[in-house]
Amino acid sequence: MRPRSGAPPRGGHGPGRPDDTSDRPRAARAAVAPPRPYDGGVSQSPRPRLWTFDFGLTLLGTVGFFASFFYLLAVLPDYVDEIGGSKWQIGLIVGGFNVVPLVLRPFAGRWSDRGHRKRVLRVGLLTMMASLLLMTLSHDIASLFLLRLVQGVGMATCPTASASMIAELSPLPRRGEGVGMFGMATGVAQMFPPAIGVAVAAAWGFDAVFIIAAVTAGLTLLVVEPVREPPSSSAGVEGGATLFPRPAIFPMSVFMTVTFSFAATSTFLPLLGEERGLGNVGLFFLLVGIASTLVRPVAGAASDRVGRVPVALPGLVATVASMWLLALAHGPLMLIVAGFMAGAGLAGAHTALLALAIDRVADTARGRATAVLQLAWDISGLAGGVVLGIVASWFDVPMVYWASGGLAVVGMVWLLIGRATGQTRPYRRPVVVAQASHAGFGQMDEPW
Repeated sequence: MRPRSGAPPRGGHGPGRPDDTSDRPRAARAAVAPPRPYDGGVSQSPRPRLWTFDFGLTLLGTVGFFASFFYLLAVLPDYVDEIGGSKWQIGLIVGGFNVVPLVLRPFAGRWSDRGHRKRVLRVGLLTMMASLLLMTLSHDIASLFLLRLVQGVGMATCPTASASMIAELSPLPRRGEGVGMFGMATGVAQMFPPAIGVAVAAAWGFDAVFIIAAVTAGLTLLVVEPVREPPSSSAGVEGGATLFPRPAIFPMSVFMTVTFSFAATSTFLPLLGEERGLGNVGLFFLLVGIASTLVRPVAGAASDRVGRVPVALPGLVATVASMWLLALAHGPLMLIVAGFMAGAGLAGAHTALLALAIDRVADTARGRATAVLQLAWDISGLAGGVVLGIVASWFDVPMVYWASGGLAVVGMVWLLIGRATGQTRPYRRPVVVAQASHAGFGQMDEPW
């Protein structure tokens, strides 16, 4: 029985209202009845379970992979110098591998979306382990550079697959919290392995560092092996054709204004410290790691409650403040404060914007959305040093930090414009649109 035309009655079981056994899909009303927030990430659902066996092992595997990579961070320049490398070759060996993730990461995202996250993880860990072992036999710049390119394969595949796995394992009402835990795992891996690598190199030589890093990668491979990958649907609105899901590009463009600031600190902070007498600039990076580790879980949980944009904006504000503090710094205290603010800013912005990128795509595009967001690191790693180097040569080193802070201000404005124009709305599943239309609620707006 179909209801007669005209305005539906307000209540009761009058003749204009179908009874409970009618064919009208009442589930559609439930599917669309809760108000959808303007920003992605807000949910009124009860808190489902986040910490599962698979979730915990994936986080532990993330720590292991990044630890195997960061053991080398502080020892590679000295090793290149020891085997006769020049200054520009040090820069090539340390940062040149970024070209591989820039090219390969989108494909790793696509493979993850097609249900191959575990395979992508294995490939990344195996290539990392093999390249680290072969570094014990590498005593020239050419072979060392080739091995670093192989490590770039690992850097393109493992973080993309593990972040996609975390997003898949995290229930929607706690997705931001899950992404925050993933970021915390990367922060923990950055805090101690560089110092351990330096100590091991001083005691037993560079080969010992390479072996320890390789063993860490091998053990990580064993850790993630029991993880049960969630089933992946090959059908859907974004079934797998495009490498760069359009809705994820906006969060990436905002996040790139943050990653450029970190290109400035990693490249020019030693020069600024020497010029201004800031003391041990390593304190800055230590505080970045500590603040990032502490803030990420809080930022993720907060973004689930209040939305992604209200968490990303303070992250951008903290990034601006940290860069401008560095531009004004004349002592260790300002360096320490700037480091803590930079870490907090990175934690808030990255956690919220990564969750937003995942929110804005179909379930079958989460891996590619993760890859697109992380491209901000690769682009900034390659272009940031060059662009900011031009700024330093035209003006001075402090101007690099004024410019980096100004770029983060642009990111704030861009995020607010995106919110006003609908670029922060979450993806709306086509099945819900179809059900709602069939249920008589009219045509709903596009997914993004």
